Amino acid sequence: YLTISGVILISLSIVSISLIQADAYSLIHRLFMLGLVIFVFIAWCALIWQFYKALLAKQNQIEILMGLKLALSSLIDMKDSYTEGHSNRVRNLARNFSEFLRLPSEEVENISVAGELHDIGKIGIPDSILKKTEKINGQEYEIIKNHPKLGAESIRSIHGFEAIAEIILHHHEKYDGTGYPDRLKGDEIPLGSRVLSIVDAYDAMFHGRAYRKPYTNEQILEIIHQEGDKQFDPLLSKEFLDFINQENIKLQIDPVCGMRLGEKQKNFNCRYIGQNYFFCSQICAQKFEESPEKFVLGSESM
Repeated sequence: YLTISGVILISLSIVSISLIQADAYSLIHRLFMLGLVIFVFIAWCALIWQFYKALLAKQNQIEILMGLKLALSSLIDMKDSYTEGHSNRVRNLARNFSEFLRLPSEEVENISVAGELHDIGKIGIPDSILKKTEKINGQEYEIIKNHPKLGAESIRSIHGFEAIAEIILHHHEKYDGTGYPDRLKGDEIPLGSRVLSIVDAYDAMFHGRAYRKPYTNEQILEIIHQEGDKQFDPLLSKEFLDFINQENIKLQIDPVCGMRLGEKQKNFNCRYIGQNYFFCSQICAQKFEESPEKFVLGSESM
């Protein structure tokens, strides 16, 4: 749109200059040039209108996508209230770490969304296992191991979520090939899954589980260091340790959906406890206003 608009504007300028300098030409020539100016101007206005409609359609598409993603995320929280906020924290941490790695923007977005939805397959796990306060046994663990497949299958049919489903499917694979569901090894594991594996484990250890107390940050970093080349990608493990050790890693993101916001995307905002929060869409702003305390806590990824 912008390229075509530029061409039209240049054409309009050339024709206008020709019209101004057309005193020496006949009346018919000047009328023709005037008509051409009007035609080019109308074409430019029509293009601008089409561009505006495309922006509105894109915004509507974002609203629909965010609504769907938030609905899925809410289902996860309703299934297991003990880990409420885990999905948001993993999403934000995954985005921050992916950007720290300087991954392509599309890859960053896919990893971020996968981080938010990575546990959606747990909806298919019985509450008696998922909410058990004692350590689970071998048979129960085999049932829990189904959740990456269940999660991937549940969203694979959504247009545009194919790569996200693949990341979710393999986020419990281990670098040494002892993970699940497919026992992939090393670089056979998708990069997004290797990134998500680390950030998911970090948050799970930092905040604990119903059957286990949280670890200290020092303990977690030591575990991640020791598990390099075993559970985690060794290169990513080193990068993650550097990432965590850096202070004040703050990226401007939507606290509800996790979308990275540029200056031109801060169209929606609201104020909470003396601070402004920005959102990519109206639906995210409304969701935040309903329960801001949930998303303010969830947005603190470290």
